[in-house]
Amino acid sequence: MGSVSFSLRDFYDSTTELVGIKSGILLNRFQSARILLEKYDDDFLKTDNLNSGIRLHSSELEGMLLTLRQKIGNLPEVLPSQKYYSYLREYALKTGDIELIAKSGSIGLRYIYENEEISPKELTLLIKKEWGYEEKLCEAIAYTSLERKDLSCVFPNSKKWDGTTELSQLFECEIKSETEYLEQKFIDYLAVNGHEIELIHWRNFERFCAEFFRKKGYEVILGTGSNDGGVDIRVFKEKVAAPEIMIQCKRYKKENKVDIETVKAFYTDVEFENAKKGLIATTSYIAPGGKKVCETRGYNITFAENKNIKNWAKEMWTYK
Repeated sequence: MGSVSFSLRDFYDSTTELVGIKSGILLNRFQSARILLEKYDDDFLKTDNLNSGIRLHSSELEGMLLTLRQKIGNLPEVLPSQKYYSYLREYALKTGDIELIAKSGSIGLRYIYENEEISPKELTLLIKKEWGYEEKLCEAIAYTSLERKDLSCVFPNSKKWDGTTELSQLFECEIKSETEYLEQKFIDYLAVNGHEIELIHWRNFERFCAEFFRKKGYEVILGTGSNDGGVDIRVFKEKVAAPEIMIQCKRYKKENKVDIETVKAFYTDVEFENAKKGLIATTSYIAPGGKKVCETRGYNITFAENKNIKNWAKEMWTYK
């Protein structure tokens, strides 16, 4: 592919659609521009003149798409196939077969387009059978080819334009899921953008905390969100009457600390239900008095504060 010309409106429409297909998250043009301006200095990202024409080389467009996906947590900062690219370079230099790097992509992509669901192992075997290269080289070609296909600007035929959610909803309203308390795509976003956890909708923060313990293998019951008596989540290790952990979630901005009165009130709930322990999970911090009263009175309450919460997201990240 060479250069591509289109209007700025088409640029945002195309990048939004492709990133949405790959990640399940829909970015608006302002979110896309904000992310891209962290790395790129193109004037068209600053002007927002949707009718203006722009021209990009295909490699630049792919680079921008890669950046968008990395910044929303849909891809790791360092791509997994980096070691395979290094091996291909070393092999080409060692053998003098410099053309191998250029043709390696087309070798694998032909099989991929014939079977988009092909696994890396299956692709490796096909390349070895036809080309007779050593297995490690075939594996490198297979993995780099699959990655090129994933990063390609070509829209995949096998995926439907559904299952996507606007990123803004994470901050504006409760997002429900039939299979998870909070969908993995949003956890991936928060793993990379931990500084925004304190801004998400309070109910999504409760769902985030519930999902953390669900992924740990616990049986988790999320409260109704209102009239729950101050207990947001009950966590059970086994199917017994008393919870293993009772959790109160406080989605606060960092400057608003959880006060001592909240801690003391929560302790009475933990005692009443005979839970093994209580946990206050907050995007902010616990006021010193709240920690002190637990220490001096022996309350069976622990805390997960701002840094802990960010680490929860990183621990749940697809690319941890």
